[in-house]
Amino acid sequence: MKVVGGPSAGRIAEIAGVSKSTVSRALSGHPSISEGTRKRILKIAHEIGYEPNAMASSLVTARSGVIGFVIGEMENPFYQEHIEKVARISAAAGTQLMLFQVPQDGELADVVPAMARYRLEGCIVIASVRTNAKSLTACRLHGIPVVLINRVVHDGSASSVLCHNEAGGHELGRFLLAGGHRRIAIISGRADSIVNRDRLTGFRAALAEAGVREVAEVNGDFRFEAAYQAARELLSAEPRCDAIFAVSDLMACGAIDAARDLAVRVPDDLSIVGFDGIRTAAWPAYRLTTVAQPADAILSRAVALIAARDPNRAPEISYINGLLKVRRSARVPAGYAPEPEYL
Repeated sequence: MKVVGGPSAGRIAEIAGVSKSTVSRALSGHPSISEGTRKRILKIAHEIGYEPNAMASSLVTARSGVIGFVIGEMENPFYQEHIEKVARISAAAGTQLMLFQVPQDGELADVVPAMARYRLEGCIVIASVRTNAKSLTACRLHGIPVVLINRVVHDGSASSVLCHNEAGGHELGRFLLAGGHRRIAIISGRADSIVNRDRLTGFRAALAEAGVREVAEVNGDFRFEAAYQAARELLSAEPRCDAIFAVSDLMACGAIDAARDLAVRVPDDLSIVGFDGIRTAAWPAYRLTTVAQPADAILSRAVALIAARDPNRAPEISYINGLLKVRRSARVPAGYAPEPEYL
């Protein structure tokens, strides 16, 4: 079909013999338009090559089809992998992703004005972003539903989707104990992190059940370099620990490099386990035993909660269990088998 003057909603209306407002309602899926009329208008739009302006449509429908994804620091590859996954999941759900980065030492409230300009369907906020009542109130006032990843608020102001970090920590504690370890040290993350708290709670509960306490804890701040130094400190102490639980994979990789530099053999002399399931953990240089977060399931649930956008639905909290991946960075107890690709 030849179009004079370029494709437009007005041209569609002229060809279809309807008003421009009818075209607008048909393209936005308004229930007042019959299925037959909607299909005819969509067919004409396709034939003339018309693409609706998303921003203009959002002004009419109050729906932008855009989900915000709020991140903080990007050093941890786990969060870099999140961006790739949530973009894929959002596209499959028929929505677009817009990235907002909170400045260092900032909080969610710092990006709320920017998010409000785009009439977002909602926003997903990862655990490394500082979030408080002020931030969540600002989102609510701007009509932006919030889904928190690996963080919970109990005042009903936001939904949450979490890896069951406490259960994963418990499983790693049982794994090290089953391997015969009793001199177990910890490389922890930031004290104000709910992820750090829950993983340590589960891990220490498993040790306590066996009458064991960690021999030492050194803070690694969820960073590779800090964890490298923490591991050197732990491995320089006497008597030396025989296992290390690093609260994140990134820190566990730093610990493995420190052990290698000190000529401490992993896993012959020292077992090291982590938590997250980052791609780096599977590299031949590390082959890290870890509990992998079910990132696809977590992010899929978060996107689904925003896409539903039911104002009458109360915020919900969902826990999804992680998966123990047994590789070669730790002694393998009887009854456990390493993944075949790591044999």
